[in-house]
Amino acid sequence: MTAADTRFVEIYEMSYRHVYGYCRRRTSADRVDDAVADTYLTAWRKIDQVPRGDDCLPWLYGVAYRVLGRQYRGASRRGRLAEKLASVGAEPVSLPEEYVVMRDEARLVHEALGNLKPTDQEILKLTAWEELSHDEAAIALGISRGATRQRIHEAKKNLAREYTRLEKKRSPVSTIEEGGAWWQRKNA
Repeated sequence: MTAADTRFVEIYEMSYRHVYGYCRRRTSADRVDDAVADTYLTAWRKIDQVPRGDDCLPWLYGVAYRVLGRQYRGASRRGRLAEKLASVGAEPVSLPEEYVVMRDEARLVHEALGNLKPTDQEILKLTAWEELSHDEAAIALGISRGATRQRIHEAKKNLAREYTRLEKKRSPVSTIEEGGAWWQRKNA
């Protein structure tokens, strides 16, 4: 057994009851074991950073606090995702044609997004898919809030422009709107 192994065992035996109680008082029973395990995994990975003596337990509490925060954020994201998934198809699609149109629109949005610059893609994904606020997106990108607002505005314009371009390129609907069915013009 190495010195690090011995130290970890000592830390674990001295603190397990306290860390378990800390986590148990702050989360549901089904998440306690995961929180405690993640706390000690962090301690194992950072064994050289774990303070000695009386500062060890508060350090472990800090780790547990961050672990529980990640658990909470993850559960919150899963809840929002479950709500989104539950709302998908909330409006019944009565005809197969409507389903095909909806699926084609989604495909066009993804293709249009894929054709944007990587910076435009990332700002839209952070704010729309990850549901980050402008402040949170600014932190994630390391830019100011004003720059974030400007990038979001430009990215949305670019996405709309690209979507319209793809829609006109692919869809016979644009010719119908111009004054007649495409097959009528083709066969005229």
